[in-house]
Amino acid sequence: MRIQIQLSVAGQSVKQDVLEIAEQKLGELTDEEIESAIEIKIRTWVDQMIQVEWEVVDSD
Repeated sequence: MRIQIQLSVAGQSVKQDVLEIAEQKLGELTDEEIESAIEIKIRTWVDQMIQVEWEVVDSD
């Protein structure tokens, strides 16, 4: 199974990718379990792609 994914920031696409899940891994899963597996795959991809850095520049 191939899943096309697009990451957008402020409405602008910044990254596109295609994720793959081997069909044999989905085997006997229900539709809900397949959807859950897809969501986990996407969350893992997002965790690898996004990094947020911050620092305090003015403190009152």
